[in-house]
Amino acid sequence: MKSYILTLFLIGCASIATRAQQPLANSFYQLGWDNDVFMMTDYYYTQGMSFGTYNAFFKYNPVNHILLRPKGYNRVMYGFSGYQKTYTPKDLKSDLVQYSDRPYAGVLVFTSHSRAANDETGWLYSSELDIGVMGPASGAGQVQYRYHEFSDNTLPNGWHHQQYNWPVLNYNFKASKQIYKANNFDLHASGAARIGTLHDDASVGVLFRAGKMDDYMESLGLPLMGADNKWQMYLNTEPTLTVVGYNATLMGGWHRNEKIHYVEFNELQKVIGSWRTGLGVSYKSFGINFDVILQSKEFKAGTHHWYTTTKLFLNF
Repeated sequence: MKSYILTLFLIGCASIATRAQQPLANSFYQLGWDNDVFMMTDYYYTQGMSFGTYNAFFKYNPVNHILLRPKGYNRVMYGFSGYQKTYTPKDLKSDLVQYSDRPYAGVLVFTSHSRAANDETGWLYSSELDIGVMGPASGAGQVQYRYHEFSDNTLPNGWHHQQYNWPVLNYNFKASKQIYKANNFDLHASGAARIGTLHDDASVGVLFRAGKMDDYMESLGLPLMGADNKWQMYLNTEPTLTVVGYNATLMGGWHRNEKIHYVEFNELQKVIGSWRTGLGVSYKSFGINFDVILQSKEFKAGTHHWYTTTKLFLNF
């Protein structure tokens, strides 16, 4: 049933997409590292690595035909990225199933991106198609084990109880509206939805930025793309509220394995909040963002969680 709904959703997106104008000439590259080591924790969403690029080359990506681009946009950028995410329970030492905590789960995903903006109306649209895998094939368990072994940290001994191999196919869409803009700060409201085999949820949020920075719409919401300023330095904060229908990293795939622990639907927190706050700094074509994220508990027996994300950017 979910596959049928997802197919209809993708066809609908393709039917309302319009012909793109010429993509922006800039090339954008990003490396990211998420970890909770700075928050002195080592559980839940504990580690993530990512890379990404936006480049005129990706206008030839056939996936673009099903990426939503509403009418009226006057600039567009296409991209590609990949990420690996690692989820664990609190007790890493135990090699037993921890039925009252989060299951082990690893995710490896590759994503096709489209960003389109309308400068006159202040709307920015982002759509993505995720393709990947959850489970041992993601390699997340091996990466975390080797990292902890190399850094002389507690070894995660329960990865043989992780969520089994499950295909990831997700469509994600986000729309942002510029509410206010001044020389040194701006305000944006957003709504987003994800549907597929990894996440089914919807969220709303508010983004506030203050400091010396390029125009958000001109840069399509990406650091450095505008490059109007030699120096940029700004603070940003973004609270988000999410209504959750399905989370495969907690609930597993649609076929159950009796040897694996799952968080049932009635054990989920149906509404969760997150708050991202950070600092962005760049000089000419180079930049770095450092954010701290507070995530409320995702399941009733869980707790809130802090982690950080660090991103390096290159633009030319």
